[in-house]
Amino acid sequence: MILKRTIIYFFILALLITAPISLRADGRQQALDTKQSHITEIINQAERHYQQGQKSYDEGEYDTARKEFDRAVDVVLIASIDVRSDENLRVYYRELIEKINRYQVASLERKDGGFSEQRYEPSPLDRIASLSDADLEDMASETDIAGTKFNFAFQMAPPVLQFIGYFTRGRGRATMEAGLTRSARYREMAERVFKEEGVPTDLVWLAQIESGWNPYALSWAGAKGMWQFISSTGSRYGLQQNYWIDERSNPEKSTRAAARYLKWLSNRYSGDWSLALAAYNTGEGNVDSAIGRAGARDFWRIHRSGYLAQETRNYVPAILAVVTIAKNPRKYGFELPATYPYKYETRVISAQTDLRPLAKKLKISYGALLDLNPELQRGVTPPGKHIIRIPAEILTRTPGAKEETR
Repeated sequence: MILKRTIIYFFILALLITAPISLRADGRQQALDTKQSHITEIINQAERHYQQGQKSYDEGEYDTARKEFDRAVDVVLIASIDVRSDENLRVYYRELIEKINRYQVASLERKDGGFSEQRYEPSPLDRIASLSDADLEDMASETDIAGTKFNFAFQMAPPVLQFIGYFTRGRGRATMEAGLTRSARYREMAERVFKEEGVPTDLVWLAQIESGWNPYALSWAGAKGMWQFISSTGSRYGLQQNYWIDERSNPEKSTRAAARYLKWLSNRYSGDWSLALAAYNTGEGNVDSAIGRAGARDFWRIHRSGYLAQETRNYVPAILAVVTIAKNPRKYGFELPATYPYKYETRVISAQTDLRPLAKKLKISYGALLDLNPELQRGVTPPGKHIIRIPAEILTRTPGAKEETR
């Protein structure tokens, strides 16, 4: 009788122990199912807008096409799920950006500019991030940097040599050439801002890796602009983002924000720019964790330890490689075009204004006006007063308008 009671007791105890575990497992599975259902709905909703945009484009309704493509991207960006947290969503979002970009390129070839208000273009970092150690294995390039003067300290480690090879004789050469060409417009401005903020001017080449010096670059993770700020970090450094404007695409404001963020990171890591660059890419929390796990504050030891994501392991040597090439481009078979001044005048717009009629009034192309104001997401200024930039060579002045030449 005692034995029977003991068996029953242990049976009941086992049920009490295993029941909460089972309930927790069921709860976790339910949460995962709910998340996957939400992600599926996000993808389906975005795809519906994309398909409608595609149909409108084919029918010649370019403004409608642009709005639908914008909505497709917005569905993903405003979702409460981090794009990077789900592989299906990440892959879909990246493909969506690439598909819209193909239409965007086609629209820019049209005389009327098509739906070019939103020039979504993939960030070159998306391609660099996907490179594996095997992809770079045979890329190492011998280089002699004796006599080359950099204005920040770093170690010329083997991964840097691999990326020099990748950018000079590998698949990255075309990306390097395109970025060098585009840098001519913004490089002088970026160097001025970095110098004003006390950041080494050689680091302006971070923009080459982040965006190819493109204010319209948009990554699969939702980072945007020449310096690829995610929304939260952009807000942290004063870049306004709403339905009408996104200052992450404002060349000068975002450059100053990038310089201040880099300086803050450098101070955090006691002047170690390799760690600061890693944190710019992956966040200081991930770098701090990697330092703790590796038991070292040396970037290359952490790099070898594998405690950083592959994107970050590629990111830092890729930037150092670009800086090295940019210091002596002809040595590596490139031509660095001369900069030309990033000049503009400003006008105060007193009420919400469409840029198309404004461009006609100023006797300039709509594309030229939009190109100077890439933070305007809808081709119109936001409600109320707004300062816009116009080409500096315009001689006609609007009476009573507040102006500033840069």
